[in-house]
Amino acid sequence: MSSPFVMKIAFYPPTSKNQARNSAHVQYIATRPGADRGELSINDEIELEPDTPEWHTKYMHERPGSHGLFTAEEEMPDLGEVQKELKNHNGIVWRMVLSLKEDDAVRLGYTTRESWEKVLRAALPEAAAKMGIPESNLRWAAAFHQTKGHPHVHVILWEKEPKRIRGVLSYGERKDIRKIFIREIYAKERLALTAEKSAVRDLIRDTARSDVVNVLRKVESARVKVRALSGGKTGLPPPLEPHVREELLEKLKELSKIMPSRGRIAFAYMPEEVKEKAKEITDWLLKQPGFSQSVERYKDLAKELASHYTTNPEVLEKAAEKAYEDIQKRTAQIVLKGAAALQKDPSKVINTVWRSAWRALERERLRAEAEASIAAQREMEKKRRMVERGESREI
Repeated sequence: MSSPFVMKIAFYPPTSKNQARNSAHVQYIATRPGADRGELSINDEIELEPDTPEWHTKYMHERPGSHGLFTAEEEMPDLGEVQKELKNHNGIVWRMVLSLKEDDAVRLGYTTRESWEKVLRAALPEAAAKMGIPESNLRWAAAFHQTKGHPHVHVILWEKEPKRIRGVLSYGERKDIRKIFIREIYAKERLALTAEKSAVRDLIRDTARSDVVNVLRKVESARVKVRALSGGKTGLPPPLEPHVREELLEKLKELSKIMPSRGRIAFAYMPEEVKEKAKEITDWLLKQPGFSQSVERYKDLAKELASHYTTNPEVLEKAAEKAYEDIQKRTAQIVLKGAAALQKDPSKVINTVWRSAWRALERERLRAEAEASIAAQREMEKKRRMVERGESREI
């Protein structure tokens, strides 16, 4: 594991000042910029039939919260009630920060609130038990911050009925709690690595020793091909600055006004006016900091792949243009569905469009990276065989 899991824990005795601070802290972690408040599902087909009973039912059940707080319960917590409880709590309150470096978070799949919800719901009861707090007496709330470079989760933990009188955690308690979180966070990766090692070991055992190097080369080639098919795991999106958020919202509102009032939301079926507006917003989006660099890399990869078949500059440039048109259409579809979903919750739609566009772009770029790697490997293998044939003729 390339970098350690970071865990910080502090405790706050039940003074009136700390009670007020704990109440303010839970509001801060739930509502500060960067707090992951969830996303709207705009990837499913959306029918534009507002103000029907079915639409209102769907709205009530799918509307994400106005804050990013989550607890042991599946239902979204009432932030005000949690604040009130902490303000009146007469026991010790513990605050934790659990963090991974971005590369590790991406590799392990901990870049969303949902992934951290699962970890905390699985690990916190056991971690609290190490502190002498049974699950029946445990209360906690948390919020995930999708911070570029070091995504992290804030946890605030307390007892329903205050019993523990010592806030500081011993070295042994901290060590045990840390082990529980690490075990849960790295569980899937350990399982996958164990399975892969077993498969490679069995393959090598069943293969002649002289072919082991060739087998390992094929295993690595298979890994690359899997990345080419899947597109790989995307990193955290660029920060969504307030002024960009407002501009994107206005653009989506303009698009929403000219879209058909009903029917399937598909770019191919939209009127020309709608298509042009969606492409205009897409071009603007793909020029934003972070996006533009990835777009340029994606176009360069298209040229690199095409260069294995031709050196004609015009053909290479057309390959880059085709690559851009492909990602433009994918992103335009996301933009259209975002505009259609504005009726639900505008602030969450902006988050969703921004992140979905980034994921679509990065998946294609990562797939192209893998395909370029495969093509390069093929060229090297081709040259190696040519050299070997040349050597055999000389002999």
